Amino acid sequence: MGTDYESYITAEWEMFTGDPARALASLEAVQQWDVSRVLDVGCGAGQEMLPFAASGAFCVGLDLAPEVGSLGRILFSRESLAQRVAFLRSAAERLPFRSNTFDVLICRLALPYTDNRLAITEMARVLRQGGRLLLRIHHARYYVDEFWRRGLLSGHILHMVHAARVLTSGALYHFTGRQFRNRLVTNETFQSRYRLDREAARCGFTIIREMPDSTAAAPSFLMEKTRG
Repeated sequence: MGTDYESYITAEWEMFTGDPARALASLEAVQQWDVSRVLDVGCGAGQEMLPFAASGAFCVGLDLAPEVGSLGRILFSRESLAQRVAFLRSAAERLPFRSNTFDVLICRLALPYTDNRLAITEMARVLRQGGRLLLRIHHARYYVDEFWRRGLLSGHILHMVHAARVLTSGALYHFTGRQFRNRLVTNETFQSRYRLDREAARCGFTIIREMPDSTAAAPSFLMEKTRG
């Protein structure tokens, strides 16, 4: 397991477990539903699944990282929850599950790195009717901040170039509904509420409200699959 990757996902786990309000907000978002199966797309260590596993659900963490589950299994074992989780390596655009399998789906900051249309379509497919999606995205403000603070003010040219490419890619996606994935732009893109509303409606999702941890740079939404 790479040291940088291990440090990153350990820090994410510790931030989640150190802020009980985040777990409570997730449980409250689905409190009226019988939740027995949960999927986390882009799971990292799987910390977002913790409150659901602790409540008795079976949880699956999915990530593209080759190390997926290496640290997560250890961390869940420390919580005596190893039997309630499984980890798989796969892409969000090709979820290896039958339709209508999950009651809750979590996707926290993985969408910017996917083909959004395919990923949201797949999320809708594997989520049951009435199921909930906890989604967090990167707004354009995230990359403007990267360009300005981490790039220009800090003198880091690569941050400026990266942010400029993502902003270009995101603007094209916002106005055309298409992601142009080539050398001139980038596979990464920001999401706008305008485009997210349209992608969600196309797949049968309804945005219910923003979650308590929502920020201008990284909005967080509670969504429901209202039609199949």
